[in-house]
Amino acid sequence: MRVGRLWWGLIGLLFASASSEARAGEDPLVPELPATRRSGFTLGLSSGLAVASASGYPNDVTQIDLPEFESSTGVGASLGGAFWLGGSLADWLTVALGYQRGSFKANGLEATGGSIHARIEAYPLFFRGGAWQDAGLSLFVGTGNYDVKRAQLTVAEGEGTSAVGLGAFFEHWRFWRLATGPDVMYVHQFSRSLSAHSLIIGWRLAYYAGP
Repeated sequence: MRVGRLWWGLIGLLFASASSEARAGEDPLVPELPATRRSGFTLGLSSGLAVASASGYPNDVTQIDLPEFESSTGVGASLGGAFWLGGSLADWLTVALGYQRGSFKANGLEATGGSIHARIEAYPLFFRGGAWQDAGLSLFVGTGNYDVKRAQLTVAEGEGTSAVGLGAFFEHWRFWRLATGPDVMYVHQFSRSLSAHSLIIGWRLAYYAGP
């Protein structure tokens, strides 16, 4: 429930911030600072090595929380990634809608999951200048699905899972309107019947329409 409220709150922030930017440009008493690093439409993607684990039960109320029906993958490694599109409302703030997905095999099980989400990326030390202008933090909240299978049998399943992601990145290298650099992200997907964790260490590439 709390994740759902945060999801809608982030979407509200997207529209409220866009409206505020528009008013700033129209009001002569509110100066509009020119963008120096990023503005306008943005499109990004990230990918990297994911270390993950998942555990849960079949999506059946008669089997949830009963130890004999619990399945756990232990820790596994594979590739994970995300992409997003949105807009940079200021040099230090980007909001977007995105999708993330990952899968891995461990302990004779195969786990697969993904989510759609609202995403905020902020550059809290932007006004210190220099390399700080490219050091950012990311947060996303959303919803998705996750399942764990043994061969073709689904042994754990999360329908309509909540998803929360926290990350940090440094997109210091730039070419034209592209910015790239290392990225680390932690993702937690959970529901009553399943819990999954992923730590993704990789690289990101982002396109910014301006300046």
